Amino acid sequence: MYMNFLNLFIVYFTLFITALFVGIVGNTIGIGGGILLVPFFIFYMHLSPLESSGLSLFTIMLSTMGGSYIFYKDKTIDLNLYLMILLPALFGIIIGSVLSRYILTNQFKWVLSFIIIGIGIFSLIATKKQAAYKNNYSDKYAAPLKSGDTGFLRGHIRKTLKESNGTTYDYEIKSPLSINIFSLIAGFVSGFIGIGIGGITGTFLTAVEQIPPRIAFSTIISIMAIISLIGGLIHFYYIKNPLHMAIYIIPLGAGALTGSKIGAFISKNSKAKTLRIYQGTFIILLGILMLALSAL
Repeated sequence: MYMNFLNLFIVYFTLFITALFVGIVGNTIGIGGGILLVPFFIFYMHLSPLESSGLSLFTIMLSTMGGSYIFYKDKTIDLNLYLMILLPALFGIIIGSVLSRYILTNQFKWVLSFIIIGIGIFSLIATKKQAAYKNNYSDKYAAPLKSGDTGFLRGHIRKTLKESNGTTYDYEIKSPLSINIFSLIAGFVSGFIGIGIGGITGTFLTAVEQIPPRIAFSTIISIMAIISLIGGLIHFYYIKNPLHMAIYIIPLGAGALTGSKIGAFISKNSKAKTLRIYQGTFIILLGILMLALSAL
């Protein structure tokens, strides 16, 4: 009995620390943390793809709830952008979650590895584009905008958003349709392999749409709290015995909620470029490691 208690404590502690780290990373750079969670569930805990993705999505939901509240208070969530991302991402995660039950574990490992490497490369490219965007930002938006202006200008939605600390962001949402398409793809990938939508949608918004990273990731994180819940419920519906997975929710939730507050604080007080360079490099190395493990 003592050994059973000790083993359970070790499992709970490991899950708590893992979720804590995931909550910090996810709310710092807006990737949801599934890129770290799913490999942990697959390679370390030897769970099935359906179980791994479901647990990952539930943890993402819990970790982003804390960050969403903080970003809501900071007034860094763009409502126009929120609606453009939410609906297609929700549709995509439903489709991806339903189809995920048909993939085998060995196939899942290879698919996950290549997707993670792709997201890491995409993130590093985005970092370079963000640097160029930052250098040109003041010239491009030199003309002041009226606060709250959301009218269409040359087919664009021009915005001014003022953060609670007084920081003002002037920017344009240039292509709503492209945002819809990338959000749909990100939602599908999220449901299929259990990661957050930030790696795809966030990178597109900051690198291509050139939306300020603070606004983009605050908005995305608030959306992940909703769609990850929907995706997680679908995964658990298809698991034959979901009750035995429920014991993992407590340590995962506690770690994720704690990490989300730390991550939101780091995001608010750190340079986005530095964080994204470390993030992109780490994700690529993680994907390569997963490829090596998959080949064993």
